[in-house]
Amino acid sequence: MPQYPIIDDLEVQLRTGSGIAVLLEGDSYEEDPWFYNEWFGDLAREITFFPQDGWPQVVRAVVELRRRCPDIPIYGIMDRDFADDSALNADFATQGILRTPLYTLENYLLDAVCWAAVFRFIFRRKPTIPGHWGEPEGVTACITDAYAACLPLAAHNWVIKWGNDRCAVQAAQTREQDRIYREHSDALRDIDPAEKLRTWGQQLGSPEDLGNMYRQRLAELEQADFATWQAHVSGKYVLHALHQTFPRANGQFALSHYLNLYMERCTQAPPDLTHIIDRIINHAHAQPAG
Repeated sequence: MPQYPIIDDLEVQLRTGSGIAVLLEGDSYEEDPWFYNEWFGDLAREITFFPQDGWPQVVRAVVELRRRCPDIPIYGIMDRDFADDSALNADFATQGILRTPLYTLENYLLDAVCWAAVFRFIFRRKPTIPGHWGEPEGVTACITDAYAACLPLAAHNWVIKWGNDRCAVQAAQTREQDRIYREHSDALRDIDPAEKLRTWGQQLGSPEDLGNMYRQRLAELEQADFATWQAHVSGKYVLHALHQTFPRANGQFALSHYLNLYMERCTQAPPDLTHIIDRIINHAHAQPAG
């Protein structure tokens, strides 16, 4: 059974009084809703966050619940993923859905000041903190390196997205391992991504050389600034790459444990997400009473 509520269960919860309902990606309350509740817990009486299993389900659930419950304010927040700037707000007026300006929620969990505070706490009984992990400048360099390590992965997945969208029927007939996204910074270590994608493109009958497309996309990312990386490189991958480089005090903890410490030390919501929540609340209050 899914840990996220199905639409029928959501309808029951909404009708028993949840104020403004915001549907988020994530298959349980321990994922995105947990972070939003940590950041916006002071709004608990006004707004409630619910998980849904991925962005298609967020869209489907918002549309269906708005049809069933027209008197209840229902909205959705999705990761930016591959969306262009023009798509971030495109569905807000009609469907109540917003996309984050950064690629994923995890991109907002890569603040160097916060991570420096975490490692000062972890190593507080040690004479020194390894490397420069206790200083924001040193952590910034590590985060930048983690993003850079994920650029080939981001370029590869961007081409996979292009192929699956443009040649959907043909893509579905290829091997799953050739058409799915890779999820770890070292997933491409033992292959030539350009050659892999070129071969896949030939199987699709693509008019484009997907190997060249990969190289062009990678070059664009390598020449881009850090803000562009935040918008076009998944923070999920970057966090995992960063986690692999964390200094060890008494063993390596799971990433979730480090994130608990991160959230304890950085309780203020990221400005982007505060802006999104404010927009939703203001929009809901501006609607005529049902």
